[in-house]
Amino acid sequence: MIRESPSRNTRTSPAANGREPSGLFPSEFAGLAVLARRTGYEPTLVEVLPGDVGRRQYLRLRLPQNRNVLGVVYPPEESDSRRRWLEARTLLEPHVRVPRLIADDGEGNQLVEDFGSEDLAARLASRPSERGAQLGAAVGAAAAIAAIADPGVNPAFDFALFRRELELAREAVFDLHLRQPLSAPERKAHDGWADALCREVLAHPRALCHRDFHGNNLFLADDRVAAIDFQDLRTGPDAYDLASLLWERTTLDWMTPELAQEMIQEFVRRRSLELASFRRRFDRVLLQRAWKVCGTFARAVSQGRGEVYRRYLPAEIALVGRLLGDSEPDRGFRRVYEARLVPLLS
Repeated sequence: MIRESPSRNTRTSPAANGREPSGLFPSEFAGLAVLARRTGYEPTLVEVLPGDVGRRQYLRLRLPQNRNVLGVVYPPEESDSRRRWLEARTLLEPHVRVPRLIADDGEGNQLVEDFGSEDLAARLASRPSERGAQLGAAVGAAAAIAAIADPGVNPAFDFALFRRELELAREAVFDLHLRQPLSAPERKAHDGWADALCREVLAHPRALCHRDFHGNNLFLADDRVAAIDFQDLRTGPDAYDLASLLWERTTLDWMTPELAQEMIQEFVRRRSLELASFRRRFDRVLLQRAWKVCGTFARAVSQGRGEVYRRYLPAEIALVGRLLGDSEPDRGFRRVYEARLVPLLS
């Protein structure tokens, strides 16, 4: 749910201003204030937190005795997201650590367990000695999710979804970021490669996927790795969540092929899979995701929304080059890659 540390939009405690606890809440969160009062979770301090890519809003409620809970507010247009979150949480709870649901008023306001402001990405970046153990625990959570039967909360990954991601990547990298659209032959090479790759990964063995299984959506809780933002879980290629975990923005600075291989072996062991074939599937799924992520970074940079992504874009482009194989479609796109993208890496 929460992707960043608390903002500076913090309300003062009633001891400082003499107001009732409900007065700590901004007026737009009146429904959440009512829920907090009704359930006995009246705060001494309220922090409005940055949200995620959706329109949900988050507040950290500071309670007496150094306790915290999170308030979540879903606007009316996010009611389906709330429904899917509730369904997914119920499904996952017996298998994976997820936030405890404290209260839900049925009108878009929730109180949920707060795992704190340090997500797994921040912890792994600051504590290199813990990476093997904590990544191993996260791999265990990914394997547990993969073993669950699909409850149909969301439609399965399909060709249109994967192919749209690659089309958006092409547009963002070449048209928006480089401002050098592909020629007709280059476009044909890219599209042929993208079509073939999407068909290939959709033919892989399928498993339930969290959908956004990366360090910003994972936390340590009770010596376990806990997952949040699971409302989009769906069936997809069995390597999808592991690829998301091991090679994404927060790991690019320190992930090594050796550590990734160790985690792949752990996932294979937990899932009783054959290592060599899974490793091939992993690389192909990772290639699809890496090109998609290149597009995400390039679009953010081109729109002036995140200069931080400019630093990560070369590493993500290099990852695509490392993963391109020797099939005819891959060779076709490699020619485009070497002519257009390799110069960006020097």
